[in-house]
Amino acid sequence: MSRFSIALEDAFHDLANPENALWMRKYMREQFPFLGIKKPEREEVFSELYRLHGAKEDFFEQCQALFQKPEREFQYIAMEYLRKAKPAWDERVPALVETWIGEASWWDVVDVLGPQIMGPYFLKFPDQRDYWIQRWMASGNFWLQRVCLIFQLGYKDKTDRHLLTAVIIQLADSKEFFLQKAIGWALRQFARHDPDWVRNFVAEQPLAPLSKREALKHIRLI
Repeated sequence: MSRFSIALEDAFHDLANPENALWMRKYMREQFPFLGIKKPEREEVFSELYRLHGAKEDFFEQCQALFQKPEREFQYIAMEYLRKAKPAWDERVPALVETWIGEASWWDVVDVLGPQIMGPYFLKFPDQRDYWIQRWMASGNFWLQRVCLIFQLGYKDKTDRHLLTAVIIQLADSKEFFLQKAIGWALRQFARHDPDWVRNFVAEQPLAPLSKREALKHIRLI
């Protein structure tokens, strides 16, 4: 076990709060165990320990080890560690993300891995984008498909309209709440940059009512 992992585990167990853990588990529908450590405390501990130890270690091995721990706080730190290690990213990142989503799927993980990890990753390694998007779209796993919808959330003028259109059309008839919501989210975010394109797209495409409401939430119809 690395010096970072030992120090993090010690600090987290010292900060454990059973009362917080109870409501955190309830909020996540009893799907994951928690130590009860709130985000500001997690981030403070991580920042200090990463400065002391983390940057010197292999990000892939460290992130893998952290995500395999049962408590959700360690999985949040694994994602933060991966985000922080962006200068060292290599071709191992998409497979790691795919594995994590397969092991512990829920919106709190997917909605970080999509825009904060795979979004920047595909800008850094654009030649890899189409392979992984096609793979995840064909996977039948709606969480991986959600990543395909939301990884461009921060792209603004870099948004690939053709890809966004293709992904949405392929998923538009899904009854899955998290896909309908993600379609609307992706369109709503892009509407900040190009509201006319989004308005026209929604008018022309047979989207679910939830997707339409989310897409048009902050723009006028006419």
